[in-house]
Amino acid sequence: MDPIEFIQKSANSIASTMHKLKLKYNPFSEKPIRGNTKFFVGRVSELREIGEILGSAQHGSVVNAAIVGTKGIGKSSMLNIIYYATKKQGHWVVEMTASQVTPRQFLIQLLYNILTENLITVSGTIKSDYMEHSNRILDMYRKLNNYGDKVPIHYPRERIERDLEYLINEVKSHDKLCIILIDEADQFAKKSCLSLLQFFHSFLYEEGILTFMAGSPTLMDDLTKISPPIKDRIPKIINMPPLSKDESYDLIRRRLEDAHIDGAEEFEPFTETAIHKIVEECDGIPRKIIMTCSESISIAIRNGLTKIDEKVVKEAMHSLGISVGHQILNHLTPAQSEIVRAMSELGGSATVTQLAEYLKKSPSTIGTHLSDIYEMGYINKERDGNNVYYRLSKELRDVLIGEEDELEM
Repeated sequence: MDPIEFIQKSANSIASTMHKLKLKYNPFSEKPIRGNTKFFVGRVSELREIGEILGSAQHGSVVNAAIVGTKGIGKSSMLNIIYYATKKQGHWVVEMTASQVTPRQFLIQLLYNILTENLITVSGTIKSDYMEHSNRILDMYRKLNNYGDKVPIHYPRERIERDLEYLINEVKSHDKLCIILIDEADQFAKKSCLSLLQFFHSFLYEEGILTFMAGSPTLMDDLTKISPPIKDRIPKIINMPPLSKDESYDLIRRRLEDAHIDGAEEFEPFTETAIHKIVEECDGIPRKIIMTCSESISIAIRNGLTKIDEKVVKEAMHSLGISVGHQILNHLTPAQSEIVRAMSELGGSATVTQLAEYLKKSPSTIGTHLSDIYEMGYINKERDGNNVYYRLSKELRDVLIGEEDELEM
């Protein structure tokens, strides 16, 4: 068959099956909300806390905050909501991710984003409000203009810090805030970022700067271990708990309603037992709910189904558990992969000493690799007396322990 015809027929077949499911499209996307609040559910108390922080900051009482919670709980969506809410008020807003950057790269990115998101137009000209500072602003922009293409730039760190302070203190209007939103801030909790955290000690005290950092439940404890004074700079912690059952149902309902064709029932194409299974098994974690629903729809399309029942949902959950684990393994270096496989052979958890003895390597080498894997969120750790045990995440346990069981059969 002609490949072009084959692709066209496959696409038409999927469209036809989607219509049988009473859906115009698959509404369960992990893409950021981007200011569209129709899919945002719950979080009333957290939104109230953020509103109080913003209100106080506008009157000179700045309290930086950490937004913390487990993976997939909605921290990135919350930062996105803050971004659009404060942008509407005319504040300077910068949305960043802390992962995989050196301190210098992070500061370059911060300076570049302040310029491009708040002072420079899409066409590369300076906004009219800042014309009196045009020479210096355009000079900064020209130096950083190739940053997105990862072209090396000569921009000493001391100069970057001076330019940031100039923008905040001289260019920004005093009645506006500079709001810095940092996702995956756990990446700062390592010794190589100590100098960056020390810079934040003074930078976060600059007048008119408000920072929200998002990360794991242990974010502030981990940052404080590297640099104790940071706790005073980020005193407010906003916890993101799992969604309630009612909120989980609402999350699914809203997305389906948006994608339904005329005449569809409330949760179609999902059966009542399928929805109940998703809500019960996903523990109120939005990402798990969205991924499970999306995979269930994909399975239904592949098999030409018109209903998604509990059996399909179970298949989706099994598929996701295995695939996520394999994706993690593919992301690890050979040395890191060797360590997590050794952990599975030792029952799923081990100390640095146990792994060093098992793999016949130095404890310092093992400890370095474990710290990196932990910072990526692929293993957990907990203290038991004088020992610290590293434990595989559920996703890695599912794939690694499962592989061992298959080999034994």
